[in-house]
Amino acid sequence: RFKMMNWLADGMARGAMGGGAGMPFGMGMGMGRFAQSIKAFSAPFYEGADAAKINEINYGGKILLPSSALDVLIRLNIQYPMLFKLTNTRNGSMTHCGVLEFSAEEGKAYLPQWIMQQLRIEEGQIINIESASLPKATFARLKPQNLEFLQVTNMRAMLEVELRKFACLTENDRIAVRYNEQTLEFLVMELKPKNSVCIIECDVNLEFDEVEGYKAEEEGRKNQRIEKPAAPPPDEEMEDEDEMPEPSKKFAAFGGSGARLDGKIRRGGRTESTSSLGGGIGGSGEKEKEERLPRVKPREDYVPGTVSFPRYDYKCRLVMEKELEEKAKAAAAGGSVGASTAAFEGKGTTLRARK
Repeated sequence: RFKMMNWLADGMARGAMGGGAGMPFGMGMGMGRFAQSIKAFSAPFYEGADAAKINEINYGGKILLPSSALDVLIRLNIQYPMLFKLTNTRNGSMTHCGVLEFSAEEGKAYLPQWIMQQLRIEEGQIINIESASLPKATFARLKPQNLEFLQVTNMRAMLEVELRKFACLTENDRIAVRYNEQTLEFLVMELKPKNSVCIIECDVNLEFDEVEGYKAEEEGRKNQRIEKPAAPPPDEEMEDEDEMPEPSKKFAAFGGSGARLDGKIRRGGRTESTSSLGGGIGGSGEKEKEERLPRVKPREDYVPGTVSFPRYDYKCRLVMEKELEEKAKAAAAGGSVGASTAAFEGKGTTLRARK
């Protein structure tokens, strides 16, 4: 008690001599309430900051305060968890946060980047910090601001882990979390029972609004029209095929004719290998078969973005060639396909005559 009285007396004396500037940190608004003006900086300006520390500050809802603030908060018997109201005196914007550590330099506080943007403050600008008491949250509705949010398989489990880095939420805040090497932002749309709530050790009914920009992107895909060149008419297609140059004759090994030692002429005369004609194995016969196959018809009414898989009566090339040959034979014989090869349509005979 004696030390406490000496501390208060020393602070009041220095305050009286310096016009209030020497008042102990946090005692400007009376006992039981913490309130002070302090310079705000973003996480990279912290002296002991590395990449892990900067991410811990930026992707959470807690700030760094000087160690003297902890002494004042203990003497004031501030209730736990320690929550604070941050106010920008220039434009009146405000939000709430928790405290991560009391390791900042005297007269400075280090804030997450999203709070700096929310309050629209610059580096080193003076803000007001006040202790706050908020009710436990029962309901929260968030609106994702990134389309990458749709790639998260279990969004509720992800937020359950990431929101542990936050102490409280305020309506119209745009919070940021880090997941899978991506920064995901959420706009706080609605909170219950009040517009500022504590989310530490409480059960929250969490809902999501439609992702920002998702509907606009879908409508843009539907209304988008892709210009397609018209298919060439059948006549031009035939002309292009006719104008194709014939394959030139090239040297082919063993493509000549043989000779007998006895001088007799080989039966059938001289024959040329099909490979010497430049048509490869099969020669012109394969080309004739391909010409008889039905032509591929392009689909002109195709719309990008929709893929359908219709089941066609597909037949392989060998079956189609066989059917074409049977049709040609039937046409030459004047009958129908399969008329001469119908199974089990003949007459039966017996070895003994019927009585």
